[in-house]
Amino acid sequence: MKKILLPAAIAAVIIFGSCSGNSTSKQESDLKTKIENCTNTDSIAAYVNDAKAYVQKLVDEGKVDEAKKYLAEIEPVVQKKAPKLAGAFEAVKSVVDKVPSAASDAVDKVKDAASAAGDSISSAAQTAKDAAADKYNDVKDAVGEKATEVKEAVVDKAVEVKDAAKDKVDDLLKK
Repeated sequence: MKKILLPAAIAAVIIFGSCSGNSTSKQESDLKTKIENCTNTDSIAAYVNDAKAYVQKLVDEGKVDEAKKYLAEIEPVVQKKAPKLAGAFEAVKSVVDKVPSAASDAVDKVKDAASAAGDSISSAAQTAKDAAADKYNDVKDAVGEKATEVKEAVVDKAVEVKDAAKDKVDDLLKK
């Protein structure tokens, strides 16, 4: 009995193998080949969904040109094998077509933001520089004023000491 079931199982694997395979390696060509070789419309629909997911993965990775190329390759195969499913790629194609302009817009926005940030930083740096120069001048003026005050105080004290010393000398000479 086992000898009879084994060849039947192998035959079943070969028959069903035409609609299946390893989807992780060479996913792009494998899905195309699976769709070309498959006769079951439910399996083709599943492979079309896998292909759409693969295109979305390429777009998410920033590989928009590869996604467009893959769509151009897979869509005729789907149209030939399952014309009812050919429209399934329209929504994906519209998303892929919008990605470059969206990416370009995003790049422009980033450039504008960077430019504005640079301008803001330059303005802030100039303001800080001006404020520092003002503070320097204020401190310099204050130090100059204090130096003048100290100088005048020292001169006044020197005159007082001199006058006091003169008075003492005069007092000593009068005796």
